[in-house]
Amino acid sequence: MSFQPLTSPHSRRATQLVPLLLLATALIAAAACTRGDAASTARVAARTDTLSDSALMSSADLGRYEGSEKAPIWIVMISDFQCPYCKEWHDSTLSAVRREYVATGKARLAYLNLPLQGHKHAMVMAKASMCASSQQKFWQYADAMFQKQKTVGNLLDVGPLLLSLADSLKLDTAAFSHCTRSSVVTSLVQSDLRQADQAKISATPSFFVGPFILQGAVPLTTFRMAVDSALVLAAKPR
Repeated sequence: MSFQPLTSPHSRRATQLVPLLLLATALIAAAACTRGDAASTARVAARTDTLSDSALMSSADLGRYEGSEKAPIWIVMISDFQCPYCKEWHDSTLSAVRREYVATGKARLAYLNLPLQGHKHAMVMAKASMCASSQQKFWQYADAMFQKQKTVGNLLDVGPLLLSLADSLKLDTAAFSHCTRSSVVTSLVQSDLRQADQAKISATPSFFVGPFILQGAVPLTTFRMAVDSALVLAAKPR
């Protein structure tokens, strides 16, 4: 099949599999060029506002990966915390994907930020997610933000809510606040945006599943088909 870009910024229409334009492994390698050893990075996770720029970049990047490093394929979720279709997929499908593929070592999960310009708080939320990631709480914080998505849309200033979510998850709120003002985290999100652009991804949610791209709030049955197909291809001798 050929790549069919969406006509809207987020859509549930496009559920077809298409050939991958940019290998997920290459995309992850670009995002992780400074992440270093997982164990040592975890030990220096952001706990004070004196964390070096390189350590902050490493811990924030590492925190958004989930699953075994030996998994044969990547699942890369490209998402926007204010996108209603991202929330729909997150609420309906993510837990099953984690249970069936990530927890079993079949796939490794990663998150790529694509905050859309039409969502006024999306960039701030993306940065907050990376700051939670620097304290190894990315996925818990992402869950909390998706739960508050309707509330976020009615706020003029989302900062107090984001800080309260950090506090509810027992994050170091001083380090979190310092991180949200850091140019390092801004650069990390901007790098995500560039990578999405290079892959010609402009809609959320989108997914790299091994050698495939899926777009839209893909139902679990379709997502399983993509992952299972990617696993079959990964198992073939090269």
